[in-house]
Amino acid sequence: YKFLRVEDALKALHLHVNLIGVIVEIDFPTGSDCSCTLKIVDPWHSGSGLPVKFVARTIRALPRVESVGDIILVSRVKIVLINRKITALCNETSSSYFGLFNGKHGVDFIPYQSSPKFLIREHDKNLLSNLRECFTSLKDIKEGECSNLFCLIVHISKVYKDRWYIFVWDGTELPPCNILVKPERLPLCVEPEMLPTYMLRKFPTFGSVLRIIVERVSEKQAIHCLEPGQHVKLLNLFFQVKMGLWNATFTPSTKMQYTMSREMQAFSPQSFRMCGDKFSSRWNPIARCISRSHSGGVAHEGAPFVTLMDILTYHKVTAKFRCVVRFIQVYPRDVRKLRDCYGNIKLLAVLEDATARIHASLYADEGEKFFGCDQSDEEALVKKLNRLLGG
Repeated sequence: YKFLRVEDALKALHLHVNLIGVIVEIDFPTGSDCSCTLKIVDPWHSGSGLPVKFVARTIRALPRVESVGDIILVSRVKIVLINRKITALCNETSSSYFGLFNGKHGVDFIPYQSSPKFLIREHDKNLLSNLRECFTSLKDIKEGECSNLFCLIVHISKVYKDRWYIFVWDGTELPPCNILVKPERLPLCVEPEMLPTYMLRKFPTFGSVLRIIVERVSEKQAIHCLEPGQHVKLLNLFFQVKMGLWNATFTPSTKMQYTMSREMQAFSPQSFRMCGDKFSSRWNPIARCISRSHSGGVAHEGAPFVTLMDILTYHKVTAKFRCVVRFIQVYPRDVRKLRDCYGNIKLLAVLEDATARIHASLYADEGEKFFGCDQSDEEALVKKLNRLLGG
């Protein structure tokens, strides 16, 4: 027998199917008819999930789920309509059966509860192992889609009376966004104002920090249970891009599960450690990706390669660094206005890398040195600006 994906099961009305999925919602059993309903998702389904209704002879025979995020395997369930909703019906009297498994990465394949008929096969173990690893890294998220995230809470802040931000990180880098030309100036961060430096110094300086926007009352109630440094699984987050910046929001089916830090260490695609309140990498990811042929030709060749977050959180006011960045916007846009009334270049740029966005200014001699163009050669200046902006 084979397992159907959740999205395929939603189209299999009146058929008997086998399913395996992550539990995202649990209803309490009803004693009147010995039934309960769970909701499951899998990596290929971006909706709110598929309800699975269990009917048994006794309350004890119903699934007793230990935690949201655990995995259930059901066999010979019938896809039916219940209250106009597509539902998988697992009826003990019609040869349906199930097995409940811990959702944590790296644990065994023994169900903590199962029907008497349940027997796990080697193929089931492979599916179970894959489903335990079905959490998306930040580097693999896609705009306009829902995914499960396994991450570390870096910071939580209340910006407005009715809006909170959760800052999360998993050691990987968010995909670069396509920046469309916009008349207004691009913001430096998702939140209305950048956090003060003393807070940013608690952030990791490599990898991207994602902002999760929380506005609903029910979601805000859960925030009071969260603290920086906690590892969590977030099921069914919705990812979007605004003004070239990634953010995420809760969906009606978003669920949260605490995890152990050692589980996060096993999952993280990069080695990382925590030094006091500060995160640091065991290796410099930027230095590794720059070849010697590309690292020359810039000023201050003795300066270290760092991320923009390193610069934002540096303890001295003045310092020299080298960074690999993307120019995403410059002001003024009109090259004819690039020089002031004295003929000096005066330019403000918005730069970004995977860790942050910053403003950078060029003025007078520094601008001449940077562009290396003759004052009268306007065409060469336009070409260099276009190259900087990816044109």
